[in-house]
Amino acid sequence: MTLRVGLIGAGGVGRKRAAAVREDPRTDLQVVCDRVEARAREVAAASSFAAAGKIAAAEPRILAAWEEVVASTDVDLIIVSTTHDMLATISTAALQAGKHVLCEKPLGRTVEEAQRATGAAAESGCVLHAGYNHRFHPAMQALHQIVGSGQLGDLLNLRGRYGHGGRPGYEREWRADASISGGGELLDQGAHLIDLSLWLLGAVEEVNGRVQTAFWDIAPVEDNAFALLTMTGGQTASLHVSWTQWRNLFSLELFGRDGYAQVEGLGGSYGEQRLTLGHRRAAGGAPEESSQVFAGVDRSWNAEWDAFVRAIDGESTLAAKGISAVETLDCIGAIYRSAATAGSPVSILTTGESA
Repeated sequence: MTLRVGLIGAGGVGRKRAAAVREDPRTDLQVVCDRVEARAREVAAASSFAAAGKIAAAEPRILAAWEEVVASTDVDLIIVSTTHDMLATISTAALQAGKHVLCEKPLGRTVEEAQRATGAAAESGCVLHAGYNHRFHPAMQALHQIVGSGQLGDLLNLRGRYGHGGRPGYEREWRADASISGGGELLDQGAHLIDLSLWLLGAVEEVNGRVQTAFWDIAPVEDNAFALLTMTGGQTASLHVSWTQWRNLFSLELFGRDGYAQVEGLGGSYGEQRLTLGHRRAAGGAPEESSQVFAGVDRSWNAEWDAFVRAIDGESTLAAKGISAVETLDCIGAIYRSAATAGSPVSILTTGESA
């Protein structure tokens, strides 16, 4: 049976989600909704062209209000890729209407917002997936398998860096408005690094954090954030995210007693994705090192979409369930509280269900 999809939010991320729907023979885009009608029409027009191995579908219809999408009887599942202030509201309403939901990260501005959505999912029995596509990059999937295999030995610590340089006019965009975004770079790219840390290392018991508005005229929203996560297993994750990186950068390093692994790049403007694996020599000296490059276009959106559809069909367990987003937001809230007290430690206890 073909799953019928409604898309709410046709911006940059929404376009990537729509492309994944179009390329999947199991799904068809039925409805597109965006506050800018021209954006919705552009996505709808692109979705009417047949992808390889798929029969061309009728052009999706355009609806002006997200409530109309939620109420549509010809929609089985909904993608929510709006600004942060509407993510939880729309997702909760869609789940209550009996629709499966893929909601873009971070699922809400606060833990409380995200919990409304996860509660609605539990009550409805529908699938709620938080859109953390970085888990689905091939290098990240390979790293997760390496961790699971024990090749690195007992894990010691993680170091993550992620950033870009913003752009002129950034202060006028919605991300600079705290009432809409809920936060700055910590809630933007920082959410990805925190999600990956939980996925790889498990539960968090304490955080320390600092945030600063170093360059962009966006205060009180931060353009840099620094965090230390202390895991229940004793490891530490050291994270820095920045809108003053100037050169797009992604780097995640994971160290164990027997070796280390590093993922660099995400494809596109972040550079080719490379996984480097090193093994410590017992006698000391330079480690044995090997690298693998994952070339080609970014297929993480398609891989994530496949996992979501298979979860709806009961064929898989999602790698980024709603609870994962709640735990990431819990960490983010604690980092902000720590930053407000000059980096003092804040105790929390996530469940480890993100791993």
